[in-house]
Amino acid sequence: MQYLTEKEVPLIGSFIYAISIILIGLIIGRAVRVVAEKYRLPEWFSLNYFMNALIRVVLLVLNPIILISAFWSADLTNVRLIYLPIFGIVTIFLGAALALLFSRWKQLPKEQIGSMFVSGAFLNLGSFGVLFCTLFIGEQAIAYAAMFRLLEEFTYYTIIYPIAKSYGSLNDAASGSRVMRILKDPFIMITFSSIVIGAVLNVSPIERFGWLGASNSTLIALASILLLIPIGFSMRIVSVKKYWTLSVWLIPIKFLAVPLVITGIAYLIGLGNLYDGILLQVLLIMSAMPPAVASLVPPRLYKLDMELANSNWIVATSSLVFVLPILYVLVNWMN
Repeated sequence: MQYLTEKEVPLIGSFIYAISIILIGLIIGRAVRVVAEKYRLPEWFSLNYFMNALIRVVLLVLNPIILISAFWSADLTNVRLIYLPIFGIVTIFLGAALALLFSRWKQLPKEQIGSMFVSGAFLNLGSFGVLFCTLFIGEQAIAYAAMFRLLEEFTYYTIIYPIAKSYGSLNDAASGSRVMRILKDPFIMITFSSIVIGAVLNVSPIERFGWLGASNSTLIALASILLLIPIGFSMRIVSVKKYWTLSVWLIPIKFLAVPLVITGIAYLIGLGNLYDGILLQVLLIMSAMPPAVASLVPPRLYKLDMELANSNWIVATSSLVFVLPILYVLVNWMN
């Protein structure tokens, strides 16, 4: 009889823990939806406000604490870390380009091409990417995952949104300067400020508080659950029946082609030798994430195929049940 090694036991526990967090968040969100539809809620209670409040708590309170703590202790001395945000941008473009090529091959109508494009471009790095990096690699991966995301929002707002708009039938009346919109967005600026503060503390003589590092994994789990509750609440499973044959094509794009190219290039340029292979593991996990719930925003704004976008999100996110064991094995093998 073959027994698990001491190294394999905590990794299996982390995998089960990750699945549990996803299920808890989605089930709570779905349960809230069922209760809201079955029972009449008090007029003073707004579910939309409550769901938005959960997101704000994560983005404005929990995430800054997590980022400051992570950057405070990370080793940021290697200049090749600049590759991480570059790979973040390339990952977005690669997923978008492959989804666009597939759409043109299938000769889809314009509004469906736009929906496939944004589903290919957007990545769920906040709820899932950082969580899986932390559970499969450790707290030391958080800062590198955050660096991968450094230019994520900038790329979405300045490039992905305008391209998505070109496939839609509705003009964005409040377009203005997209750079100014980014600068005025409190979520983006607080995230950026948290990274800067953490980096400044990193080079300062001040040592990170012990309790802060110990609490990071718990905070990430809590943040993930809070972000998943609104996702579970807004899921529209009926869309999958209509668009399954299109949405299923995102699986090889998002979970095979993109991570294979990204990690392959990273390995070839020598990133696999840095920090005991942690950077390569982070790139593998982050580049193999499904579309973020934010991928549903451009279709709503520009009158793309909203049902297709919703189906893409559900199918790709559900595929994590099969993708996570593979990521778990690969990360374990790369150690």
